[in-house]
Amino acid sequence: MAFDLDEDFQLDIVQINLKQAHSIVFRLYDKQKIPFVIWLLENPNSLLALPGKINLRHHDYIHILLGRGISPQDEAFVIGFTMGNDLKTNQLHLFIYKLFAKFIYPDPYKFSKLDFMNFNLGFIYGRKIKTKQINEIDFKIYQNENIGFLRDLFGINTDEIKLMQEY
Repeated sequence: MAFDLDEDFQLDIVQINLKQAHSIVFRLYDKQKIPFVIWLLENPNSLLALPGKINLRHHDYIHILLGRGISPQDEAFVIGFTMGNDLKTNQLHLFIYKLFAKFIYPDPYKFSKLDFMNFNLGFIYGRKIKTKQINEIDFKIYQNENIGFLRDLFGINTDEIKLMQEY
């Protein structure tokens, strides 16, 4: 099941706290078991995880802060964002990730051309914002802060993200 964080929802969500937003947004989404190969590259507990690695709950928080849903393109944008925002990410990491996303990840996790475009846009946006290493932030201390405050704190502008999507 896919959901879209539409404009009306965005206006409402900025006033609620991160914990409430997560409860509202992700209560309808049935989480599937993450395939091992994805866990290997993306989970902070893996010895082979690439820069941008983040636990699943905090990954969900990034979706909310960026105003992105759970479509394949949204997933690609969020992953690109976290990798781009992590200053340890280099060209080799990008090559490895893209190789796995195109050829090794199982369906429905494989990237299409559109997914790669969104990944690249997310990467660019992650590099651009003022706060770096968002994947390493302990979001537990921010669970009671409202989304609007957190977006301002981290320098996330959802209007900019929407403009990027239109091109």
